[in-house]
Amino acid sequence: MKKARIFILLLLPAVVLTAGCGGGKARVGKPLPAWSEGCLDIHAVNTARGECTFLILPDGTTLTVDAGEFSSEPKKYRSMPQKPDSLTRPTRTYARYMRHFMPYKDSLDYFLLTHFHMDHLGQLEPEYGRSAGGDYVLSGVTALYDELPFREIVDRAYPAYDSLACLAMSTASLANYRRFIGRATEHNGLKAAMLRLGDSGQFPLRRRPERYPDFRITGICSNGCVWDGEKVVDHYGDGTLRENGASCGILLSYGDFDYFTAGDAGGNTRVEYPCARSIGRPVEAMKSHHHLSPHTMQDDMLAVLQPDVIVTQSFYIRDIQPDQGIIRRISESKIPGAKRMYFTNIDRSLTDADPQLYARSAGIGGHIVIRVSPGGKEYCVYMLDDSDTTYTVKQADGPFRCKPQPQNTEKHE
Repeated sequence: MKKARIFILLLLPAVVLTAGCGGGKARVGKPLPAWSEGCLDIHAVNTARGECTFLILPDGTTLTVDAGEFSSEPKKYRSMPQKPDSLTRPTRTYARYMRHFMPYKDSLDYFLLTHFHMDHLGQLEPEYGRSAGGDYVLSGVTALYDELPFREIVDRAYPAYDSLACLAMSTASLANYRRFIGRATEHNGLKAAMLRLGDSGQFPLRRRPERYPDFRITGICSNGCVWDGEKVVDHYGDGTLRENGASCGILLSYGDFDYFTAGDAGGNTRVEYPCARSIGRPVEAMKSHHHLSPHTMQDDMLAVLQPDVIVTQSFYIRDIQPDQGIIRRISESKIPGAKRMYFTNIDRSLTDADPQLYARSAGIGGHIVIRVSPGGKEYCVYMLDDSDTTYTVKQADGPFRCKPQPQNTEKHE
């Protein structure tokens, strides 16, 4: 028994006590230092009740991707305990987290909703309140807007919801979202748009764009269509498209650093490999597709993107989300890329049952932050305590050097 325990400990990732990537050094046991000018921050905010990624771009422009919120007592699967506690609604946690880190406190600049499932959009619950005018329920995206308004929202269908947004499982949540969009655009000055594929100008830096000409965000996929570098290609021409495959996907590029996120568009859809082929080069980091569910993160995609960091926002107590077979396959793969896997949540019952498998991960449990240094040459990964609002660093990894961009690779314009 003692020998087995020693073997497992050797597999665990080493904990770095300090790591610095722009600004001050992050120290384990201390709050994460604030963002500083020129850095790119990517925060996977953990509430165990949906996906939410908060980004601070190099000039201080802010972008949030998704704001999921669902009941603390889901009917279909058991969930991890809600973070930081059972009394604080996820959208309150998102807003509090963003206000803590955002450099300009007035409002968020951009919001991207990848698709219309509850763990990205928000679930309607009887106990949730309504907007001031009573037009819509405050849940997920709509509740975040009530807490912390954003100036522009981009989704996969605006304004063609009748023809493009008929795939979501909860039509009530979608109808609620549409009422919100109608009210906020008409009365509150919110700007709304559909994600434009192949366009690198839809999310411009708002404050000092002239300082960062090598930063851009490009629309890669939505509605089952993928930008192939020259044109938009529909991969669901036979009408079998479902909500996950309709997810929006974007590529962030900053110097040599690339990050790809695409909602639930995984190997269970027809767009996972076409998206990789569209990007056409290794990336430093990506959000795992569909919470690392079965059939996602396939080898053909990994062979193209070769991610060094894979962030999974997971919240169910299931051995297939994240899928244990995929964790094993990725960790044993000979495909290039460090493939350091970070998870916001995995239940102790699972890690105790197979400690050698989960020892292959780079980190488990907490908010996950990727901080890219000015100029996009290197980055660090931090895991933060999600049990309170001090945002203490639990783990600090890096700095890691970015892969130089091939001279013959043209970035999307």
